[in-house]
Amino acid sequence: MKKLSLMICLLAFSTIVFNGCKKKDNIDEPDLRGKTYKFTVTSTGVLATDDIDVTFTGGSSANAKTLLKIDGVTQDNQQVVTLTRAQITKSGGTVVESAVPLIVCGFDLGGFSGTTGHTFTVKVVPVVDGTPATTVSKTFTTQTFYQSYDY
Repeated sequence: MKKLSLMICLLAFSTIVFNGCKKKDNIDEPDLRGKTYKFTVTSTGVLATDDIDVTFTGGSSANAKTLLKIDGVTQDNQQVVTLTRAQITKSGGTVVESAVPLIVCGFDLGGFSGTTGHTFTVKVVPVVDGTPATTVSKTFTTQTFYQSYDY
């Protein structure tokens, strides 16, 4: 009887020791592997009097300094890139994409029409890890607009 009690105690003790220290899964931890991002920016009707700003930013788990490419050209030592008017109005659009896997990426879109009664449109088509996300299409008037989009 003493041996049976001792065996039960040892079994209970070993169960507590080996299962009590098990690492718990934390589903709230961010995915540090990163994702690929690609944004195609197009516009219609932009005049010289219009004000337009499209700025992209990102962050990597390795704290890399070079994060983005514009039309396939790596933007060395840049974590933030702002498109020029020529890039925003370029026929066929401009592509901004991640140069390395990123944990976060997004863009700011802002501006206004500088001519009463005139409007112009800017469209940004995001693709995250090869999956299309919701297209952002904004028609600008003389009222100032600004918004951030995070992915």
